[in-house]
Amino acid sequence: MANIAAKIEEMMDEPCYLIDIFPYTVPKTPDGRYFAVEEYFQQNRREWNEKFGRLLLKLYCYYDFWVSSGEESAENPQPDLLAQWIGRCLEGRRDSLHIVLPQCNSMIVLSGDDLYMSLYHPEPRLKGLIAQLAGAEGLFFYPAPETPGRMESEKPRCF
Repeated sequence: MANIAAKIEEMMDEPCYLIDIFPYTVPKTPDGRYFAVEEYFQQNRREWNEKFGRLLLKLYCYYDFWVSSGEESAENPQPDLLAQWIGRCLEGRRDSLHIVLPQCNSMIVLSGDDLYMSLYHPEPRLKGLIAQLAGAEGLFFYPAPETPGRMESEKPRCF
């Protein structure tokens, strides 16, 4: 746990998947309606925040978590502290939360500015579980495209 910052940095170069409110990359349209819809959801994100929070708390029942929230970090924090950090990330400061799953050498990144979470280097069992948990919350799970942006023609990637 002492070297969580190095582990986070190492994981950022691994294959990435998205846990998203959309089932796949939104196609580009001339009127840019995706951005208007995204802005609407950003302004009304309580439902999405609750879904992401429930997914993470359920996942915590299956895996150890090394969590980094700003200047704070903890190994297997109490559920109320984990929920507090998730809420602070999504609803408060809109910062990032990094969760390393040491058992499978994977990491989840939650950014308060995004309507998706990034999952780095998932092993098959973790992918299956995340797909089930995401589906139960009305979210979607798929491999992240490889380049910057969120539009299909630009092949979005993890941030």
